[in-house]
Amino acid sequence: MMSFTDYAGVAGLIAATAVAIWMLRNHRTIAPTARHRGAPTLRLPRPTRPERASSRR
Repeated sequence: MMSFTDYAGVAGLIAATAVAIWMLRNHRTIAPTARHRGAPTLRLPRPTRPERASSRR
């Protein structure tokens, strides 16, 4: 006889499998759009007038 925790474990495994299959099936449609959503860049902001910054010595 299975206890309540056994049923909960089996239901959790089924749910995790269903979510994994759903994510793998939707991976191809989501991946190209996620690339263009504000990817972090390491560029520093440019000074607005570099000639003014060099003449302040």
